[in-house]
Amino acid sequence: MLGDANYLNPVIGASVTSRNVYSLLYPGLLESEFDTTSGLLNFVALEKKLRESAELGSGKKAAGALARTWNMSDDHRSITYMLRSDARWNDGTPITSHDFKFTYELYANPVIASPRQQYLAELIGAEKGEIDFDKAIETPDDTTLVFNFYKPVPEQLALFHTTLTPLPKHVWKEVPAQEFRHSPLNQKPLGAGPYVLQDWQKQQQIVLASNPMNNLPKPGTIPRIMFRIVPDYTVRLAQLQTGAVDVVENIKPEDFEGLEAAKAAVEIKPVGLRVYDYVGWSNIDRNAYHQDGTIKPHPLFGSATVRRALTLAIDRQSILDGYLGEYGEVASTDISPSLKWAYNDTVVPYSYDPAESIRLLEKEGWMPGPDGIREKNGRKFSFVLFTNAGNERRNFASVIIQQNLREIGIDCQLDVQESNVFFENLRLRKIDAWMAGWSIGLEIDPLDSWGSDLEKSRFNFTGYQNPRIDELCEIAKAELNPLDARPYWMEYQEILHRDQPTTFLYWIKETQGFNKRIEGEELNILSTFYNIDDWTLSPSASVAK
Repeated sequence: MLGDANYLNPVIGASVTSRNVYSLLYPGLLESEFDTTSGLLNFVALEKKLRESAELGSGKKAAGALARTWNMSDDHRSITYMLRSDARWNDGTPITSHDFKFTYELYANPVIASPRQQYLAELIGAEKGEIDFDKAIETPDDTTLVFNFYKPVPEQLALFHTTLTPLPKHVWKEVPAQEFRHSPLNQKPLGAGPYVLQDWQKQQQIVLASNPMNNLPKPGTIPRIMFRIVPDYTVRLAQLQTGAVDVVENIKPEDFEGLEAAKAAVEIKPVGLRVYDYVGWSNIDRNAYHQDGTIKPHPLFGSATVRRALTLAIDRQSILDGYLGEYGEVASTDISPSLKWAYNDTVVPYSYDPAESIRLLEKEGWMPGPDGIREKNGRKFSFVLFTNAGNERRNFASVIIQQNLREIGIDCQLDVQESNVFFENLRLRKIDAWMAGWSIGLEIDPLDSWGSDLEKSRFNFTGYQNPRIDELCEIAKAELNPLDARPYWMEYQEILHRDQPTTFLYWIKETQGFNKRIEGEELNILSTFYNIDDWTLSPSASVAK
């Protein structure tokens, strides 16, 4: 992996590495499937599934689900789960409905500042600014869990929002909210997944061991899994070639041929389109916001016209041609072409047009200064573009972006930060401009990224606010049949395309390298490590040291 986990705690873990690891440590209420024909997400319990699908992107069994079944009320204002009675935390304590209620209170706590607070937006009390947990979540007994909403909620959205990962109440209940992120319990997670944490050496490796106690549905097949942190791509590639590691994500297409001829037998498996890269622009003056909560336009990036000009100035196709080739496509918004039912193919990505970019900048008052750098009201158009260390693709793209912007009179300096430092700075909205990536949710629910309530929308790093986007998200999510929401998502994409809160660069068909000694791996849009607990090794005796 190019970066370490930030937390192995599902309430606050925000990075892809964190999710890959904690999903093996903690249990899930339901399992997920993805229908590649329609682009719809499906949910599966032990005895029930949301819908039958013509073509599922997964054959994973539902035996790991904590829920036996569920029932949606006729008025769509509550959903009731019936939990299995044989599930236990690793210390032998039963997993009950009370663990879920307790953990949802953690997700909602503003002091803890979970990035998933928007998942609770339909619960009773949320419409008044504070969830009434006595009414919103009921636990009549250990195996019955009831979520109550203040309005009718579509079944698929209710399932999506009520399946956040639980923590063990008996372990965490004495930890004050202000100490939650710093609790020693974060280093010793008590879970109930197919693996347990054996060792975590920060910025070096995370070692998981198969959990012999697990019955959800069984201990992990491979006895030990190591997530090794290797920020340098060339080193990751060399380790895959020699067999020192077995899996490396995001292999450059230009390296395929060398891998096929390598000492270690390696095969490339593509999957997508779920991940996109983007350039984020702080839409608001972050200094004013941090000082007293004032929202005012950013002096450089506060204008949608300027942000469109920046997008027009970036030659996205040349980035694709030089790096991803056929394994990427220019993006227009954050709704993936893989979500076929909602994707708006009439929204065409802006073409590379530096002349039009200059026209828009000068219309906004950004004129060339004596040194060639554009300025307005005595301020130069000069900024630092940050990204995370170890991502060769973003390093390649950032150099092209810097050159493109220089050609239209904008001074863009580049800075690379260690991954966890970078993402923490994003979370705290400390950066004006950055290049990062996003792995989208397969149930469309973008308020955590674009919602105008910046305290609840923790992934809205740009500070973008548009009441119509808020309204469209709410209207679309209220449709009981997801296909009826399509017109609203069409308009949503048109507005994002116009406002360019970020420059959407390209969708990535991720190309993952696997040593052929791994057998049974099933990649799909849900995750490279979707069924890692079922992988086997042949020969299993070859273990990296």
